[in-house]
Amino acid sequence: MKKVDILIVGQGIAGTVLAYQAMKRNLSVHVIDKPLPGYSTLVAGGIINPVTGRRLVKSWNFDLFYESSMRTYHELDEFLNIHSLHSLPIYKLLKTTEDVNDWELKRVEPEYQDYMKNPIFKLDERITTHQGAGILTRSAWIDTRLLLSSFRNLLKKNDQLTEDEFDYCELKKNKYKDIEFDKIIFCEGHRIDNNPFFEGIHLWSTKGEVLTIKIEGEDFDYIINKMIYIIPLSNGKYKVGATLDREINTEITEKGKNDLVEKINSILKVPYKIIEQETGIRPNVRDRKPLLGVSTIGDNYFLLNGLGSKGISLAPYFAKHLLEFIYNNQPLQQDINWQRVFKEKNRKAAQ
Repeated sequence: MKKVDILIVGQGIAGTVLAYQAMKRNLSVHVIDKPLPGYSTLVAGGIINPVTGRRLVKSWNFDLFYESSMRTYHELDEFLNIHSLHSLPIYKLLKTTEDVNDWELKRVEPEYQDYMKNPIFKLDERITTHQGAGILTRSAWIDTRLLLSSFRNLLKKNDQLTEDEFDYCELKKNKYKDIEFDKIIFCEGHRIDNNPFFEGIHLWSTKGEVLTIKIEGEDFDYIINKMIYIIPLSNGKYKVGATLDREINTEITEKGKNDLVEKINSILKVPYKIIEQETGIRPNVRDRKPLLGVSTIGDNYFLLNGLGSKGISLAPYFAKHLLEFIYNNQPLQQDINWQRVFKEKNRKAAQ
């Protein structure tokens, strides 16, 4: 019988960062994970973005999450001897003079001055510019495939990984098959909808399709944003995405590819080659805040989920927050307590 402090279910970005944070506390961990279709982190762009959307809105609590994210991913790169963290500016392409004016007005607001810089009007000749681009700083992208696979190899090496689909029927109070644990933390992504220990959760998940393309010439040293992101990987390869679809399945579609190709063609002036098409399911919550906390059924069953499209930015901070809640008796932020969803469902049912 193997005994551990924490059993973690799922090894997406939430499970990976949580396991690392637990190891830093000298807690013993074991992870159960089987990569299944729809694995969102492996196909994610992995972008840390301070200002989003057409209305140029600063991301929720970005300053707090940015410091935690950069510190954690730097540490993980050193720990694993890899280079997954890439600090790059985001060039947000501006199409009209109105776009330029909106950028300039927002840029001078005090809380945006550290992130939004003067537009530039001359870009790489391979890009259709229109009115140039606004530059976002304190941005980055994480090579999630490299990070997760490297951490997974470490878990395998240390006999800390069971590559199997989790079976809820095999879970007892503090035992799962041949593993005895003190705490169990579920980081299952969109599959939390089927978890019997956190009934009442129904995520507002979305499907996203992405492409990997190849462009001839020197790699861009920035991320391009105009309806989609074009992220430089290396050797002329770029990740492009993503679509947004409420029809939840793991199928790769011609429609998804065509939607992305249409947007790429509005940005690039040069030919490119499609190398790969992938799909993932984002574990979104309607109020766009994560789900953390303890089960109403078992007091040693915990949840870290619902990180959604900003999971790369949120995971380090909230993994630490959950561990402080469990081991240091720190209060859990109520606006991210998963039971808010449970209570809201019961309130509506009573009306």
